[in-house]
Parts: sequence; structure tokens; C-alpha cells
Amino acid sequence: MKNSFKILFTIGFLASLVFTSCEDILTEDPKSFLSPENFPKTEKDAIAATTAAYSSAFASPREFYISFIPSDFTFQGFHNKRPSTYFTNLSGFDDDANTLWDDGFVGISRANTAITAIPLIEDINPILQKRLLGEVKALRAFYYFGLVRKYGDLPILDGALNGIESLDGITRKPVDEVYTFIENDLKAAFPDLPDSYDNSEKGRMTKWSAAGILAQVYLTQKKWGLAIAQCDAIINSGKFDLIADYNKLFGWPNEHQLFPNKDGVLVNENIWDIQFAFDDRGSTATQQTGSRDTRVGGNRNFYGGFENMMPLPEFGNWFEPGDLRKAISFVETVDLGPPNGVIVLKSPTTPGAGPISAKYHNIGSGVLPTPGNSPNNHYIVRFADVLLMRAEAENELNGPTNAYQFINRVRERAGITPLAGLSKDQFTTALRKERATELSFEGHRRYDLLRWGIFVETIKNSTSPILAIPRANIQDYNKLLPIPNNEVAASNGTLVQNPGYN
Repeated sequence: MKNSFKILFTIGFLASLVFTSCEDILTEDPKSFLSPENFPKTEKDAIAATTAAYSSAFASPREFYISFIPSDFTFQGFHNKRPSTYFTNLSGFDDDANTLWDDGFVGISRANTAITAIPLIEDINPILQKRLLGEVKALRAFYYFGLVRKYGDLPILDGALNGIESLDGITRKPVDEVYTFIENDLKAAFPDLPDSYDNSEKGRMTKWSAAGILAQVYLTQKKWGLAIAQCDAIINSGKFDLIADYNKLFGWPNEHQLFPNKDGVLVNENIWDIQFAFDDRGSTATQQTGSRDTRVGGNRNFYGGFENMMPLPEFGNWFEPGDLRKAISFVETVDLGPPNGVIVLKSPTTPGAGPISAKYHNIGSGVLPTPGNSPNNHYIVRFADVLLMRAEAENELNGPTNAYQFINRVRERAGITPLAGLSKDQFTTALRKERATELSFEGHRRYDLLRWGIFVETIKNSTSPILAIPRANIQDYNKLLPIPNNEVAASNGTLVQNPGYN
């Protein structure tokens, strides 16, 4: 179901490998740029260039790390205290922060080349031409959204680059300007994107994925009314609903499948996800979230892995009695079959730890994981997230009265009691817990804590022994990552390092 898109991705990626060969993303050798003078020239080239712009979405497991760690319910096993463990001891020389910067601007560069060149192609279907431009504008916005949440002020690059001279004196623009740029790209993309694609092209940007990302952008900026409008557009589109069985949301055999909602109607909950596949563009998600004490033959066993992204033991208490989501979100015991049988997960390296999230483990598929070759897609926007964003924005703007309907749809699916009779502040507390239990290990929590303005205090106020190191070391400046020192040096001082990292 993903094969044709994967083939197109591979063609486009090979065509644009030159983007990844240099040390400095913003200051590459002029020869490394695919300029409109030489590419693309045909409709086929335009499709390949557009598909290549998706490649940074697959690029690095470090995006997986920074989305989860540190937070108030995740940690990295004590076997491996690399900088990404807590992101409280990085510098502008560290590979973690540098790679995230590089990946984002590689994606932006590829999107810019397509945005500049595709309108110049004459022999192309005009509807397809508009769609491709919509895709790359939405992708550019997506990459900028990822970067601005990590680094703050950013250079704004809005066209194909033709050499380092075009970057002379480049500076970081204020966050507000970056967000305006992101909003404009997503709004421009929306009308030219389709509602959906056929099975051969699942994973491309649709108008609803653009709307979902724009809702996240507005929510991050506390633009509550605008966030509501985007969420309502998705909710009222009739294209999405909650599937009845939460567990069916996860596992690669279920990807892009329709499943019954509570009324038995086949529906789609996935609005946009990053595509991975066996032997093509595998991720490390299965291994990163797996347990080290169930590994057989390295890590080739269901639930086995590297123990790099784990739920804190205390996270199990966040789930209310009867919460159906806990079964896959916080796995404490596993049946390994003969001769081992049922075992209680207990970390061999991190005292007190053991349970794992099984959202990236394909139990029942018959296919064992292999390192770096997980086929599991990563959700960026799904319908439950939209409902919770809608509830949050409504509560912030008008209080909880009309917000219950949205959060309670999510809670009903989870099998827990609907909320009622809360004050605005009480609803906020409940909403924040609900996002954690519904969306755990889907890349939201760190960014949620940041946009709520409680990231540093939450880590400092944690009580888990496992979080002792980040609790003792996190500082206000850790809300942002350091930009690469090689970019600062190459700019001759016009790019200024984030405070705390000089």
C-alpha cells in the first residue's frame, strides 16, 4: 500500500543526494544546489523533486529522541547516557542538536528548489502542478515548525539558493516572523491539496494534514480562535473519526486501514503520518522503545530492543481504572511463549524501570524486528489529537462548557468516565493529563510542556529517581537547542548562538 510512494521517494532522494554532502547546511558549496536551470524540467522531474522534499521527515532517530526526552513520563535507559538522554548538556558541537538543524534545512532547501522550479515547467498538467506546489509549501512549513520549536529565531529561506553569496549576512528572524511564514505556507497550500490519495500515494500531504499542522501551529501560539477554526474544518469534513479499538491504531499491518467506529462504520483516524517501510526507509522506533530484558539473539524478539525511550514506572498511575489505552501504552508483562512464558519486564540496567510502550511493536504480525528497519509509521496528526486541541482551545477561550464534548469523545473510546463540572483550571489539568495518556510516545509531550510554559518547572518538580539527572541540571535556556557552531562561524557572526550555549 506504500510501495509506489516509496519508489518515488527513492528516485527523488537519489536525484537530490547532493544536498547532504556538505558540512554546513546553510553554507553549502554552490555546486551542491539543484537550481531551476538544471532541474526539474519535466512533469516526471517535478514529481521526483516534490517526493525528494519528503526525505527529511524520515531522516534521523534524533527527532524521535527530542520529541520524547526529557518529559515527565519518559526517559532513556541508564545504559546509554549520551547527550540526547536529557538534552540538558548539549553544546553547539554536539551531533544531536546539529543533526536536527541540518535535517530541517535540508528539507527546506529541497522544498525551495521545487517551489522555485515547478512553476517554470510548461509541459505539466496544471492541476498536478498546483498540487505539487501545495505539497512542498506544506512540507516547508512542517520543517520550519519543527525547527522553530527547537531553536527559536531562524533564518527564513524562501527560494532556491544558487551559492553562498545568496546567504551573505543572513540573520535569524524573530519567532513571530517565522510563524507568520509557516502560516502563510500552510494557508496557500490548503486549497490546492487533495482530500486524499489512492493507496499507492498514501503519506503525501493532503489539505487535512495541512489543516492539522496549522491547528498545531495556532495552538502553539495561543491563537485559540484560529485553532478552533482549523479543528472544526477537520471535524466537520466528515473525512475522519475515532476508530473503536485504540489498539488498532498501532502496528504496521494496520497502517492506512479503515476500522469500525463505535457505530460500526468504517472510518479513518489518521490525518498524516510519516511513512516508514521494511528494507527501504526503516526507522529505529521498535528497537528504541523495546525492553533489553526480552532480547533474544541481540534484539530480535517481540518487545525486545535497546531501552532508549521508556515510560517512567510512575506513568502507569496516570491511567484511570479501566482505561483501555494502558494495555498498549504501558506494558508490564509479556508472554514470550515457550520456554520462557509470561515474564514481568524489569530493566537490567535502570533500577526501578521495566514497562515499555508497545505502540511500535507489531505483535501478531509474525515479523520480528531488526535493528534500524522498523516499518512503523509515526503519527504527526490524528483525529484524537484534533479533538483534544479543539477542547483545549475552547476551554482557553470560553471555559469548559462546550469543551467537554470533544475531550469526552476521546475518553469514551478509552472506556473511562466522561468529565463534567470542572472549573477552567481543573479542565486544563485534566486536558493535559488526557493528552499524555492518549498521545504518549507519539512525539507531543515535550512540545506540549514547552507551549504550556511549564517544561523546565515540570522537570525540576519531578520526583522519580530516574529523572534525578535532568531534575538537577535543567536550566531555562534548555527550552531551546544550540544551533551548530559551524553555522555560527561560517556566518561571520551574523548568526547568533542561543543564550546559554556560548
